Amino acid sequence: MSALALCGCTGGDKTPAPSVEYFDSVVKELSSAEYYGRSNYMNGTIKAAEYIIGEIESLGVGPVPQEVIDAAWEEKQRPELHSLQPEFKSLITPSDAARWSHGTPGQLAYLQHFSHPLNAQRGAVELTVDGKTLVNTVDYTLKEFSPTFQGELDVVYLDDKHLDPDTFCKYMDSGKFRNKAVVLDWDVFRKTMYTFPGIEVYKTYFVPLKNVGAIICKGEELLPYFKSRNHFQTPMPVFITNSAFPDNAKKVYIDVEAEMVHNDAHNIIAYIPGAKHPDKHFIIACHYDHLGVCGKDIFYGANDNSSGSAMLLNLMRHFKRHQPDYSLMFIFFDAEENNLLGSFFYADNPLLPLEDIRFFIELDMIGDNGNTVVCQVGDEGEEPFAYLQKVNSEMKKPFAKFDRHPNEDYADHYPFTLKGVPAMYMELDGDTNKNYHSPRDSYENFYNTNFDRVFELVTGFIEGY
Repeated sequence: MSALALCGCTGGDKTPAPSVEYFDSVVKELSSAEYYGRSNYMNGTIKAAEYIIGEIESLGVGPVPQEVIDAAWEEKQRPELHSLQPEFKSLITPSDAARWSHGTPGQLAYLQHFSHPLNAQRGAVELTVDGKTLVNTVDYTLKEFSPTFQGELDVVYLDDKHLDPDTFCKYMDSGKFRNKAVVLDWDVFRKTMYTFPGIEVYKTYFVPLKNVGAIICKGEELLPYFKSRNHFQTPMPVFITNSAFPDNAKKVYIDVEAEMVHNDAHNIIAYIPGAKHPDKHFIIACHYDHLGVCGKDIFYGANDNSSGSAMLLNLMRHFKRHQPDYSLMFIFFDAEENNLLGSFFYADNPLLPLEDIRFFIELDMIGDNGNTVVCQVGDEGEEPFAYLQKVNSEMKKPFAKFDRHPNEDYADHYPFTLKGVPAMYMELDGDTNKNYHSPRDSYENFYNTNFDRVFELVTGFIEGY
């Protein structure tokens, strides 16, 4: 098979050059208020996808040709459609175009459709303690799986001795907390209840509780608004709070509006054929969705992950001008903020065989000013990771450090690692971290200072490995 023969050569000098100015413009566009935080609210993800596809089309970069797909599977067994693991992700299903039914055939050719349940929190969000109203995302965050609730509850503080995996649920559901808001030490909870890797703590310990009014998890610092497990609801509202919540509260008033909806989602996939090895491909990925809205707050998602989307478009500009030896697949995942549902869906329903992936690299939250690359990579990616570090060492201004972590299930490379694909997740540290998953992750608060270094690192790796 020759993908090059099927797809033709790439674009040369007519293609716009990558630039930090273009990087800025894409981040500014995708994080603007008109996208409402790039969720299904007000069709934010649809508008974002229309913009991204428009940019891809303007470069003359196409989707994966059907001839290439058919040839790649000619002597290989296609996976069963929708073989998703682990079990709780079985709620992800293939979808039709749904909200994309207005799309042109050209636009639809880039899209992979799926659907999933979504707990939407777009109405009231209020937490008042002894008459003082706290501020969402500053004093507390409402957990994404919280249901509708309105009313006043007495506050009780849970003794740490009850934070025991074997007895917690039985004690909490005994009936004594039926009309109570239970405050627990979140730092102790995380230390004692995360008993094995991969545990779904909220489903394990909170979903079974039918006789608890509310749960307030109080820690030393406010954990960010985290919307990765909103495909289900707990029986009660759950909050994460910090020192703004007093140690001697008597009563809380809670007003939360939430609704389980059926959401259609859409991965965007573009393709540049390889000049020498078209049958093998790199995947360069990001996610383009974000948290949307919670109550009155818009979560703009400039760093997370307008920055990754902007870098992918710049990389397309480069590789359209300089055709790579290996084919490149660019994937903009949807529903990352819903616990990686888009990447799980693709990994189980790939357009091209997973064994043909040379390396998967994910760019997320790269609009930061730090000097450390925070990454996740497992043993299967040891060799390419070593080469990536070599590229870095030879750069004019290398990053000072690669802070390596094991693979975990909060980034889109993770489903691929479960399939044995060599993969790496990459983000940058820096001052924007304090705005993570908050309305303050805005265009005004992101940094472009590392654009050149990230661009050089990725292009150097793709062109040399």
